[in-house]
Amino acid sequence: MFTRYQGLWAMVLRNGEAGAGAGAAGAEGGGAGAGAGAGGEGGAGAAGAAGGGAADPWKRDFIPESMYGATPEETFGKLADAWKGLREGESKRPQPGKSAEDYTFDASKNEKIAPYFKDAASDPFLKVAQEVALKVGMPKEHFGAFVTQLYEQAVDNKLLGPVYSPETEARTLAQRLAPGKSWDEAKPIVAKAQADAVGFTDVLGQQLKLSDGAKALLGALADEADGVEMITALSGAMKQVPGFALPGVKGGDTGGWTKESLDKAMTDPRANPYAREYDKDFRARIDAGFRQLHGN
Repeated sequence: MFTRYQGLWAMVLRNGEAGAGAGAAGAEGGGAGAGAGAGGEGGAGAAGAAGGGAADPWKRDFIPESMYGATPEETFGKLADAWKGLREGESKRPQPGKSAEDYTFDASKNEKIAPYFKDAASDPFLKVAQEVALKVGMPKEHFGAFVTQLYEQAVDNKLLGPVYSPETEARTLAQRLAPGKSWDEAKPIVAKAQADAVGFTDVLGQQLKLSDGAKALLGALADEADGVEMITALSGAMKQVPGFALPGVKGGDTGGWTKESLDKAMTDPRANPYAREYDKDFRARIDAGFRQLHGN
């Protein structure tokens, strides 16, 4: 204890010695007092100057003046209270995660960004965000707000396009191909237009001997209303090209399809884009058959 508080003990002892000396001087009588007086005010002034120039051993640069008390005990009390406050504040400070899984996010109640997180658990972007948050030491409690703000700003500034929706594309196409009709009335028209587009792109890719990548890119046009509209116009224009032979286009063959076989195939759930059993390749073969027989 003496070592830890040696500065405090030194000050106490120094103050004690000064008091004892003063008492001794008083006891020795007036001669000593007279001698002190004979020293004159100059000597006292010199001593005061020397004392004023000495640095206070208790002062520390890293302790604010407001933390010093009138006594060492008061100073220690202020420091102890401040230290306690710091510890409590630190314990309440949001902590970073220990693993990427500690950074959780739920967008289900946010209508603006929920469509972008249909399956947040397997979302690749969110996984990257979790890894980055862990790497930079982001507090766990801040992660959800960060991702929310990031996506909301991206949507508001049109950095993210609308989430792809087959139903939205189908209804958009219905407005173009069957204006004024109800959705139930427009469904068959939309289904045939989309089927024709898929069949046309499939056969066109084969006839032109396109690579698999080019075929996939061409076929993807039929997934959107704009693409179906463009393919429909393109197929109609290509009918006028002399010598261009595609099933359903001038010079094409029927490929063995009949009206009856197509009607039967169309009842198969695999041919229905809205059915769970939908098979794109199966539907493409039927679509090609439609074009072979009807040309549209």
